[in-house]
Amino acid sequence: MRPPIRLAEPPLSAGRDRRSPRRRLSSLVPLALAALASACTSAPSPKAAGRITLVDVSGAPIQGALVMPEVEYQNSAPRRDTQDEFEARVSDVNGVVRAPLEDYFWESDACYHFRIHKDGFEDVTMAVSRDLYPSELRIDLRRPQATDAPPGPAQPGGTAPRQP
Repeated sequence: MRPPIRLAEPPLSAGRDRRSPRRRLSSLVPLALAALASACTSAPSPKAAGRITLVDVSGAPIQGALVMPEVEYQNSAPRRDTQDEFEARVSDVNGVVRAPLEDYFWESDACYHFRIHKDGFEDVTMAVSRDLYPSELRIDLRRPQATDAPPGPAQPGGTAPRQP
């Protein structure tokens, strides 16, 4: 009996790996496990939130405006802020509020909820989606609209005075 004929193997430069398919597969397993482990352990991070800047209609910063978080659940206990937390909610000389935005975040709708008060300006209540939150949220505070002079005293019977 004749020995079996062996075909010549192509050189390594032809792109063929001389290792067995089992060894090639076993070398890929640790790499695949490392990629899978890193994908499973790293939760998607929420979009980094920006800051709040308060300005008037001309764009000048407003100092001393209080930006409070809206209460998500009406029956929840009232917040007791420390003096530092309270001061962080008040806009500085540049109109910037230094409080962490997560204090204003509602999980139920994935939005930041604000109530803004400054004497001499109209109060503002607003909500902004976390996905749409810009790097700097500029909020224009407006002065109350001047109303016309109040009407004169009412005439008895509801009729206007006669003109001569």
